[in-house]
Amino acid sequence: MFQSLYSRLSLVLLVVFLLMALLLFGLFQQASVATRNEASQHLHYDLAKNIVKDLGITSQGTFDPKMIKDAFHQMMILGPAIELYVLDKDGSLVTYDAPEEKIKKRSVNLKPIISFINKTVELPLFGDDPRSLDKQKIFSAAKVLAKNEGEEIFVGYLYIIIGGENFDSISTSLELTEAWKISIIGILGALVFLLLVSLLLFYALTRPLRRLTKEIQSFESSTPKQLIKDDENVSNSGKGELNLLKSTFHQMEERIAAQLERLNKQDEIRCEFLAYVSHDLRTPLAGIKAYLETLEIKQETMSSKERQSYLRKAISNGDRLEGMINELFELTRLESNQIKITKDEFAIGDMLSDIYASLEDKAKQQGVKLIVKCENPEALVIADIAKIERVTQNLVENAIRFSKKNGNVVIHTEKIDEKNHLIQVIDNGSGIAEEHLPYIFEPYYRVANDKQLKHMGAGLGLAISQRLLLLHDSKLSVSSQLGEGTNFSFTLSTYI
Repeated sequence: MFQSLYSRLSLVLLVVFLLMALLLFGLFQQASVATRNEASQHLHYDLAKNIVKDLGITSQGTFDPKMIKDAFHQMMILGPAIELYVLDKDGSLVTYDAPEEKIKKRSVNLKPIISFINKTVELPLFGDDPRSLDKQKIFSAAKVLAKNEGEEIFVGYLYIIIGGENFDSISTSLELTEAWKISIIGILGALVFLLLVSLLLFYALTRPLRRLTKEIQSFESSTPKQLIKDDENVSNSGKGELNLLKSTFHQMEERIAAQLERLNKQDEIRCEFLAYVSHDLRTPLAGIKAYLETLEIKQETMSSKERQSYLRKAISNGDRLEGMINELFELTRLESNQIKITKDEFAIGDMLSDIYASLEDKAKQQGVKLIVKCENPEALVIADIAKIERVTQNLVENAIRFSKKNGNVVIHTEKIDEKNHLIQVIDNGSGIAEEHLPYIFEPYYRVANDKQLKHMGAGLGLAISQRLLLLHDSKLSVSSQLGEGTNFSFTLSTYI
């Protein structure tokens, strides 16, 4: 329960609206009380001034308690919601019409009374309630004056509590009258309406997020990983957070699918490599074993020339086996960054002359013409000459191997800017299909072509060449068309 974002938002919203309802009820009650108090005090503002005339005050300024209580009794019959008190000049109670046990406070703070009489503050104004130690009530007040030989003598105050104890008990019992019920129902109705509207709004806002969650779950559970087609796909041009989130997920989804496809392809390549290598390693090993066993069995009946021939074939197979093992070790060292390079300055023409001399006979045996086109043989580059010669020779050997009879293999160099020289190995041989081009620099990769497989070694030459060039901050590039030929190229820097 409450696991989804929508349910959690709904719960939070419900709690917020409940708190808001309680706050509104409190504010409504306070506003109602404040309005009632202000209205009552305005209505009874001159009440004390009018009543004070009926009090029994002697000409000497003394109070007649019996007359005052009789007057109070008559007034409270007419207005049972009021309580009357006579105070002396210091605010002490002089007389009142209330049971003695009800009086809790014998002195009243005169500051609000004086402010009321002088009209120096806004209403409602609260004063002490003699029937409570801490409560305050709205009131009406007037000075009590006695006339002596035409002069008025100030003797105290008439202090009237508006909405006394009887009023409080009746007000409390009427708080849930029809008016209050209507107000509460109105507030609850408005809050429920706002809650429903907010829930619908949240539902609409979280709907794309729920759809995206389902897409993620579907993508996570799919084997193999498949791109999820969304009929209501959010436009990538959208600027909202949900649009950005969905667009980012789709991009991530595509990258993950592409990477998994690539990993699966590499896994297939590795499996094929194990099969090829096990076969390729067994072939020269079986040849060595066969020739040596033949020599052991027939050495007494074989001529010296035959024995030499068998030994040469065994050695040749041994060299082939050693070359394949060395390639495996070299690739392993390259992948673990164990091979370092030593850069020196050398002329491109000198390196190409050495390569031409070493591969010219091999090209002729294949019926291929080897051509060197060097724009500036004296041009100097900075690199590890042994590593670059290894890369170039590997590319030329591949070109010769896959060229047609009477075909051409061209080694072409040119200066492409102030810093770099371009080296290209171009042939017009069998070419490479477009779908294989992204993988030919991967270790162990072999093009699935019967004609090519006959000539392939361990399938590590291009992978090794690419990694050797990466050590020189260069990169091997390829362009090819099936049946028309291939062009491998890389650049070398003229200075560090």
